[in-house]
Amino acid sequence: MPALSFAWTRRTVLAGLAAVALSASMGASAQFPERPLKFIVPYAAGSGVDVAVRPVADAMGRELGQALAVDNRPSAGGIVGTQALATSAPDGYTVGYGNLVTLSINPAFFSKLPYAPEKDLVPVGLISSNAYVLIVRKDLPVRNLQELIAYGREHPGKLSVGSPGIGSAGHLTGELLKAETGLTMVQVPYKTGTQAVGDMVNGQLDVTIENISAVLPFIQQGRVKAIAVTSAKRAGVLPEVATVAESGVPGFEVVAWGALMAPAGTPRKTVDRLNTALRTALADPAVVRANAALSIEALPSSPEELSALMKREKPRWADAVRRAGVKGD
Repeated sequence: MPALSFAWTRRTVLAGLAAVALSASMGASAQFPERPLKFIVPYAAGSGVDVAVRPVADAMGRELGQALAVDNRPSAGGIVGTQALATSAPDGYTVGYGNLVTLSINPAFFSKLPYAPEKDLVPVGLISSNAYVLIVRKDLPVRNLQELIAYGREHPGKLSVGSPGIGSAGHLTGELLKAETGLTMVQVPYKTGTQAVGDMVNGQLDVTIENISAVLPFIQQGRVKAIAVTSAKRAGVLPEVATVAESGVPGFEVVAWGALMAPAGTPRKTVDRLNTALRTALADPAVVRANAALSIEALPSSPEELSALMKREKPRWADAVRRAGVKGD
């Protein structure tokens, strides 16, 4: 009888210890996050991306019950910030912004990149998309894409097109457009899209392709002319401007999408918690108002949907880089 009593007691103690361990584990998971988080943005403070992301970070912080502090790590192509994210601890307390450039274009444009999106990062969810718009200087005698193509044929080698650097999304979107239409334009690289637009306003540049949010004020003020948008449907803030597809290039679509990423190895439960907070943030009234003002479309998604998008985009931009005949190193 004593042996039975001892065995029963030992089993009871072990079961109790297991229950305590399970409860602690569940409690730790349920309590995430227990301290403020860091949100690495690989672009400068005050940039278009930074302005668009901050309301989302604030709303996520409210949902998580902990501040989500934006940490700007600007560099050409967003490489420095993305590498910092990829080498951070995979505990959910450091997340970062990834986009068309850092996740799809850079792996094709650079022979050696200090991070591999599929290996070093894990998708959390899409944040938003923003169409590009093809704009021309206000005194260029064209009103739409077909007239621009005709003008280019009549004046071979005369049209100049600016972009925020060789290998940028704006540059490669232009290369895709040239390949689809036969339009010839002389590439003029700038350090930023703002510089390109400034030269266009001053009459020193003919064409550029930029995010709608970055150039909308110039369009509204009549300082440049918008002749086509690159999205599949017309932009709500520019309803009179046709899409490239409507303008004689069926199937053409390019949007600047952005997403939330985490370091590889981040636990799936943590990723799911972050995804839920992101979805809630995108529906927050403050974020909805901010997106509307910038002509940005919220794109709530699952991690799997973001992963699928990255896989679709990779070969497309690799082809664009090949067509352009450019490399970053």
